[in-house]
Amino acid sequence: MNIELTSGKDVLVTDMLRERVEQKLAKVESRLGQQLFFRVRFEREGADVVSCHIHFRSTRNEFDAKASEDEVVKAADSAVAKIERQLKKLQDKQSARGGLTIRETVDLEEPAGEGAEGSDL
Repeated sequence: MNIELTSGKDVLVTDMLRERVEQKLAKVESRLGQQLFFRVRFEREGADVVSCHIHFRSTRNEFDAKASEDEVVKAADSAVAKIERQLKKLQDKQSARGGLTIRETVDLEEPAGEGAEGSDL
């Protein structure tokens, strides 16, 4: 898992916050079953409001969440919760349609050129 964690002006990202975000995003990554690159940005909005913006792409989908709270930890937790809801919604849609789960679609995709090696035409 790769995380690009940036903070804006007047926002301090502590080691505890970094570990907390990494731990929560590791759960998201394990749920998808693939290596992901997360972008997490913290910014100050006004005097008492901090926002957290999380963005990443999976194999076929793009996830984006932004949350604003009065504390940095609350903003991070809210943004991760939004990502988890988006992921659950996508998985529910796929299972309701009788399709494959997100993990199964990742397993089916082959890099270009691998399928043509064994053909003798």
